Amino acid sequence: MPRARADDYDDKTKAILDSAAALFARIGYPDAKMQDIAKACGASKSMLYHYFETKDDLLFAMLEEHLMLLIAAIEQALGAAARPEERFHRFIRIYVQKSARARRRHMVAINDLRFLRKARQVPLLALERKVVRLIAGLLRELNPGLDASLLKPYALMLVGMLNWTETWYRPGGAIKPQELCDRIARLFLRGLLAK
Repeated sequence: MPRARADDYDDKTKAILDSAAALFARIGYPDAKMQDIAKACGASKSMLYHYFETKDDLLFAMLEEHLMLLIAAIEQALGAAARPEERFHRFIRIYVQKSARARRRHMVAINDLRFLRKARQVPLLALERKVVRLIAGLLRELNPGLDASLLKPYALMLVGMLNWTETWYRPGGAIKPQELCDRIARLFLRGLLAK
C-alpha cells in the first residue's frame, strides 16, 4: 500500500498514479477497471493490488497527492518575500504551471472526486478548503478593505477560473503560458481591486 504522505511515494507508485490519471482522463473513472489500469502501466493485476487494494484507494491517493503538491507549491509562492501583487503573480504562474504538468490529474480532481464514498471525500475536501484559505489570505493582503465575507467567494472564483482554464488552454496555441498567467492576474486584480 502507498505511504500516507504523497511526497513519500516511490517511483512505481507515481508511475501507477500517472497511468491511472491518463486512463481516467481518457475514459472516465467509472468505466476504468483495475485490469485496464494494470495494462496501462504495464503491470499485472496482482502487482497493482500490491499497491492499491481497490480502485477507490488509487483515486484517493491520486487526488491526495495532487492536492498536497498543489498546496506545497502555493505555500512556496505565498511565502516569498515580495509585495502582495508580486506574490499574486507568482501564485498564478505556479498554479498554472503545476496544473499544466499534472493536467490529467487535475481533470480527474475536477471530475471524479464525487465517485468516492463521502467518508473518503472528507480529507480531500479539507485539502481543497486549505487551497481556498491560502488564496483568500493573499486576497486579503491585496485588498485589506474588501469585506471579509467576499474573500472566500473571490478565492473560489479565482480557483474556478484557473481550474477550468486547463480544459481549453493549449500551451502551443496563440497565447503563450507566461502571457496567459499575466492576463489572468491582470483580469483578476483589476476586478478585485475595483471599488
